[in-house]
Amino acid sequence: MMENLFNNIEENKRISIASSLEKSNGENESFSIKLEKDGKPKLVVFEDIDKTLLHLEPTYNEIRKNMWPEAVAKDGIEEVSKVHLDGFRLGTMWRELYRMYGIYTLGKEEWKDSNVYTEEFLSEGKEGENIDKPGDKYHEFSDELLRKFDDIAAETVEKQAKENPDFFNEAKIESTYKLNSLYKRLGVVVVGMSANPRKFINAICKYTGLSENFIDCATDTDVSGTKEYKMQWLIDRLEKKGLSVPYDRLLVIGDSPLGDVGSASRFQKLVKSEHPEVSASGIVIIESENDMDVAVEKLKDINDINIHTFDYTKVPKNKDGNPELFSKNRKDFYKNI
Repeated sequence: MMENLFNNIEENKRISIASSLEKSNGENESFSIKLEKDGKPKLVVFEDIDKTLLHLEPTYNEIRKNMWPEAVAKDGIEEVSKVHLDGFRLGTMWRELYRMYGIYTLGKEEWKDSNVYTEEFLSEGKEGENIDKPGDKYHEFSDELLRKFDDIAAETVEKQAKENPDFFNEAKIESTYKLNSLYKRLGVVVVGMSANPRKFINAICKYTGLSENFIDCATDTDVSGTKEYKMQWLIDRLEKKGLSVPYDRLLVIGDSPLGDVGSASRFQKLVKSEHPEVSASGIVIIESENDMDVAVEKLKDINDINIHTFDYTKVPKNKDGNPELFSKNRKDFYKNI
């Protein structure tokens, strides 16, 4: 009996950690993280932002008008948006922005197909294969574009938030936001990672309330390369805050099968020699059966992690309009693939 009491005390031990992200009131949220018997949190969750927690298309449209005004004037905002969106799953902003430069400045119309761009420019042996690496000439050029994008994007977010305080409430994906609130209440560690620059993401976290759910967030300004390197950067930051990270209890959530969830598999390979205990899993956020088919196809060769899909459009709501994440029909929106 005394042993059970001792175990309960150990299981309820918590540590307080301050967020690195500023809230709209200028303060930083404090998180109470529950520790398991091994002195580590039950789970560390790495989350994407756009199309995972928020629909940012109205914000991106305003950014595009200022970033590529000639293209918008010539082709219209719908066409430029379509082209830009097709490059969102390339993995990093340097890749995305150089593609847009190629299309609208160099006249490479064929790059409107992001697969063609990848094959002709990004793949091994091609000119842009090292575009994510500092020192590479394409990286340095794209980094200038990234800084311009960052300034425009941060100004756009602040303007939209101040003109309409409800603007970003309407952008929230309710069910994934509720999942975040649940994680926070349970003392689970949640951090963000985005293929966007720092000023933009700071503004997004500040005005959407994500700074109240994320202990930290990694951006392309902080870490070059794909998201497994952002995971590594975030873990280092968490450990510097005094948190012992459980490498065998990691979860990646995002809408991009390879760019987000695929990083869980790549992270395992990245740290396996130093942390043989590493074990990660993933949840792909989807909104249609087509998204499900795409996820299955793109992840078919990844067999070293457990993967689920979460279709937020099928999450039932109670009489008050709140998502019911523990509905008896959970299998309708949460499926193993």
